[in-house]
Amino acid sequence: MKPFAYLILLVLFVSCTVKVQPIEYGTDDCDFCKMGIVDNKHAAQLVTTKGKNYKFDAIECMLHYIEQQNQPLTVYQHLLVADLLNPGVLIPAEEANFIISKNIPSPMGAFLSATKTKEQATKLLEEYTGDHYTFATLRQQLSHH
Repeated sequence: MKPFAYLILLVLFVSCTVKVQPIEYGTDDCDFCKMGIVDNKHAAQLVTTKGKNYKFDAIECMLHYIEQQNQPLTVYQHLLVADLLNPGVLIPAEEANFIISKNIPSPMGAFLSATKTKEQATKLLEEYTGDHYTFATLRQQLSHH
């Protein structure tokens, strides 16, 4: 009997691991605004330490959701944002570089995009104009509105 009980515990433990579920573009809905997620250049995703996935059609929706939940960021195992230059690729929000440019529309109208490196962000800003933010400065900016 004991080995069997062990097996059940193992299965339970394995099923609780924190996994990022891929966003199904055109199928999944935003967990903040409830619109369909179709833009793979501006999507975002949160995964809690308990393994629950929240998907967003725009980075600004994820940020508004975080504000609304009013919990420490430590409840999230993953905070991911789409890389504007690699559509469909999600990168860690805390390491990403954010730009707000009126010349690069995003789904919910915040004109907010993310890139992996500061160099990429700077290059985009030279081309499209706008402002550069880190995850921390972006959150400050949005909480003032």
